[in-house]
Amino acid sequence: MTRFLIVDDDPVSVELLNEFLSPHGHCGSVRSGQEAIDAFRSALDSGSPYDLICLDIMMPGTDGHEALRSIRELEEKRGICGSSGVKVIMTTAMKTPAHCLQAFREGCESYLTKPIEEERLLAEVRSLLAELPSCPPPAASVAAANSPSNGPAAGEGASPRPGRYLIVDDDRVCRELLKDMLSAHGQCDFAYDGREAIDAVRLAIEDGAPYDLVCLDIMMPGTDGHRALREIREIEAQNDIVGYDGVKIIMTTALCNSKHCVQAFREGCESYVTKPVREAELLGAMRQLGVL
Repeated sequence: MTRFLIVDDDPVSVELLNEFLSPHGHCGSVRSGQEAIDAFRSALDSGSPYDLICLDIMMPGTDGHEALRSIRELEEKRGICGSSGVKVIMTTAMKTPAHCLQAFREGCESYLTKPIEEERLLAEVRSLLAELPSCPPPAASVAAANSPSNGPAAGEGASPRPGRYLIVDDDRVCRELLKDMLSAHGQCDFAYDGREAIDAVRLAIEDGAPYDLVCLDIMMPGTDGHRALREIREIEAQNDIVGYDGVKIIMTTALCNSKHCVQAFREGCESYVTKPVREAELLGAMRQLGVL
């Protein structure tokens, strides 16, 4: 069963999140950052780690930022990194880009501002935990959709908008390989180093057609992937693009050590795939992120 931990000092928020999540798994709750750290450590010790944490920022004593850093440090000490770690959604009233950017750098996967809406929260949880069961639509909606008196909805049968993908790698073979995997699902653009990637993302935002996904290598001449990742998130923050609305970034790199992986998640990536990149793994990561 999926295990959730709700961390918030506001009992109303705890009750609301519990109502949203309890149909999908077991919910525990604590009221401070230190209690969250202790609960997370105990779960690891017991061999039953949490799958997802909803973490508030403004709490007495140890706040959400410090709790998030400590949780990622505990994982790193135990060799848990990347997609094997607990998924953390910041569920907070802090709407400023600075807090959002800081949280992604510290290792959260998503950032939702209060008031939390059930549909948005569950969409995020499903994107992070593929095994979360989807709720069926209300019976009335199903009946209405199947009613012979109803004509086809506007746009019915239309193809979804193809994705926009940016492939960033200085190796031609890697670029071609990723293009072969992605071109069937959307438009592929290329950048040959981190600086070109930063400029491409900025121009896409300015043109009103931002990328859906960036596949980002780390080891590149000049501006490497880590710096490019940080600057991309800074550009988004400057344009008031935060949390779920930002471009999804998958690191596609030959660096498989936990140090680079943890650093990339703290800087704001959503997934980390090591080379040689396998099509099934890449497309699976994209489905989990909702960009395929």
